[in-house]
Amino acid sequence: MTRFKTGRIAQIVLIVAILALSVTGRCEVLRSTPGKDTKSLKVTIYNQGKILVNEIREVTLGTGPKPFELVFEGVPTSIDATTLQVKSYSSGFELLDQNYEYDLINTKNLLDKFIGKEVEIMIPDPSKNEKGAMILKKGKLIANNDRPIFLIDNRVYLGSYSSIMLAGIPDNLRARPALVWLIKNSGPGRQKLDVTYLAGNCSWRADYVLKVNRDNTSADLSGWVTIENKSGKTFKDASLKLVAGKLHQVAERPGYLMEDRSYMAAPRAKASMKEEPFFEYHLYSLPRKVTVKNNQTKQISLLQAQGIKVRRLLIARNNSPGFYYSAYSGPTRKSHPAVYIKFKNSREYGLGMPLPKGIVRAYQESSDGTNLFIGEDRIDHTPRNEKVKLKVGEAFDITVERKQLSFERLDRHLVENKWEIRVRNAKNKPDTVVLEEFVPGDWKFVSNNSGFKKISSNWIKKEVNVPPEGEKVLTYKVRIRY
Repeated sequence: MTRFKTGRIAQIVLIVAILALSVTGRCEVLRSTPGKDTKSLKVTIYNQGKILVNEIREVTLGTGPKPFELVFEGVPTSIDATTLQVKSYSSGFELLDQNYEYDLINTKNLLDKFIGKEVEIMIPDPSKNEKGAMILKKGKLIANNDRPIFLIDNRVYLGSYSSIMLAGIPDNLRARPALVWLIKNSGPGRQKLDVTYLAGNCSWRADYVLKVNRDNTSADLSGWVTIENKSGKTFKDASLKLVAGKLHQVAERPGYLMEDRSYMAAPRAKASMKEEPFFEYHLYSLPRKVTVKNNQTKQISLLQAQGIKVRRLLIARNNSPGFYYSAYSGPTRKSHPAVYIKFKNSREYGLGMPLPKGIVRAYQESSDGTNLFIGEDRIDHTPRNEKVKLKVGEAFDITVERKQLSFERLDRHLVENKWEIRVRNAKNKPDTVVLEEFVPGDWKFVSNNSGFKKISSNWIKKEVNVPPEGEKVLTYKVRIRY
């Protein structure tokens, strides 16, 4: 036996001697790799982990009656092979079958393939007292669960080792995932193949920044799309498309890539992305090529809009229908109005492009010129000419008190009650508060001296101008049948 010395037992080091494998009796195997073969790469990203990949490669094919294998390398580990479409731009191309091979080379996969086979193991030499003395032994790998277990000299060996040497790499293991096609070709030996498929683990989100001026009348809006690529593939120099809208997909078997859910994507940057209608969605194309690396977060500018018209609103909304049916409504209920920033997505207001759903974060400049965060809200997909209303917080200096003044039951299903609403302003300047009250059942006003307006079957509304450091008191009485 050959004996070896090392300084100390190192961490597991797997040494693989790669032997040439005979292909005698097998069909010819050709390869196509990304990069040099790629003539065009287009990616379309949807939200919630879906991406459509279209790649055109110019590849060398075998010709004649005998089928051959083409290994199409450089596909994502998250590919959904059932969605694959392959087309040749030449005649005579025939795809007989295809396999997606993703059993990748790593320590565990290699050892699993050698269970029950002979390997060589570097283990401590028991005949030497000297620390670090090693010996190379032959043995059989009998298990590889939490750690490898060997049979050496007809005894089970569970001890330490510094390396394992294998006879070669099994031909069903690959360094990278690949599509393996069985092809028959009676056409030219050099052809362009158009390959399209869906993959997972690549998603986006839309984020906006709204900078509101000091008097809350105009704002600058910028938007970004953030792409998270964990698909297992780098998309180099790709044409990028984003689809805004909701796509329905059929639920597949449990744990499968595709689920019953909606997929969304993103819009254009003003004067930098082309927008066009597409089916019932919106398609946005980036005019330049981009590279989206695997395991990378990438941000791309969507829009830059300056001086859009905005309006600040204070809305105090009461949605407690149960209190109208009781003689005791509890103590006086205090609240602060919600603060909203409102604008219209139209050219008249400085916008006029479809906005995808996302989070809008609002900022305003303080007296010393510092931009301070004032709140955030989420918007849904917003077509042109639709209104956007962002809730950014609650008003600190405005207090609204609601109090039941009277209650009378006229019969079993008919009641009358009277409410008082006090709006106080602690600021040194006037402000306006919109009161919105929910009234349940079949109802009508008995008295309405404060001028509330009925805006729907169960809602009334009143816009109140409150003087500086002052108060406004409003009352109304309703009769409710339920």
